[in-house]
Amino acid sequence: MERTVKVVKVLKGSMPPVDRVKLAVLAEDTVNKSRPHLVAKHGLSLLVETTVAGASTRILMDAGPPPNVALRNATAMRARVQELDAIVISHGHYDHIGGLLQILKRSGRHVPIVAHPKVFGPKFAFKPNLQFIGPDFDQSSVKAAGGILVLARNPVMIAAGVTTSGEIGRDTNFEKTEGFWTVEDDRFVEDPMNDEQALLINVKDKGLVVITGCAHSGVINTLKQAQKTSGVDDLYAVVGGLHLEKAADARMKETVDEFSRIDPKVIYPCHCTGSKVIDRLRELRRDCRRIQTGDTLEL
Repeated sequence: MERTVKVVKVLKGSMPPVDRVKLAVLAEDTVNKSRPHLVAKHGLSLLVETTVAGASTRILMDAGPPPNVALRNATAMRARVQELDAIVISHGHYDHIGGLLQILKRSGRHVPIVAHPKVFGPKFAFKPNLQFIGPDFDQSSVKAAGGILVLARNPVMIAAGVTTSGEIGRDTNFEKTEGFWTVEDDRFVEDPMNDEQALLINVKDKGLVVITGCAHSGVINTLKQAQKTSGVDDLYAVVGGLHLEKAADARMKETVDEFSRIDPKVIYPCHCTGSKVIDRLRELRRDCRRIQTGDTLEL
């Protein structure tokens, strides 16, 4: 079983910056009260649009839960998922990859899908009994729907100023990946979630935006990996799930302490982060707000 992560760096120097980033929350556990017509369900899907010299790139970060929550909300929000340039899958849990086929079929384009080679591996959790929590389709179904799979362990450059993190190194001693299981070499074993990755964007005159799916690898590990991969030390924004909802108080405290040291300018948590951690992050950083289905941001 693979327990260690080898970080492969493909970028030389800092990433070139984008001029701006727009983000729309297509699927999240809660919904903005001003948009009651949208659907909230456990999961995450974000439409990210970057602009450089007037040219835009549209990237879907995760596809939300099944069957078609992200697509239904995208249609209601008039978000143009039929014009995607790429799809990034943060990891292989159903609530992040489950809506992929429907979105591909709506797009009608051959869209690159950037993910880890183990994203379609067997994934289980006890809730309280053993449950399968991976996608209910395989690689062949994705290809048949028009997806072009880019399965890579190392960072993948998507556009100028935009890359994936690649596999996330495990540097901290307080962030543990626990509670997930898989099958490797015919053995039922704990899943170290090596398939997880983040989306990184360098924004002009601001710094690095890090978009996470769940941060099962630990959000601080993820931020450190982002800085190593991008070559950008200034952290501007952290957006996404932080997977601290059920974390022990000691881990919460150490995480918030590290946030204080790293000092991102804005924090937009959601999904699996947990209200207790969000409250603590608000005490640390005034510009911290939970994002919900239907929200839009400009970074």
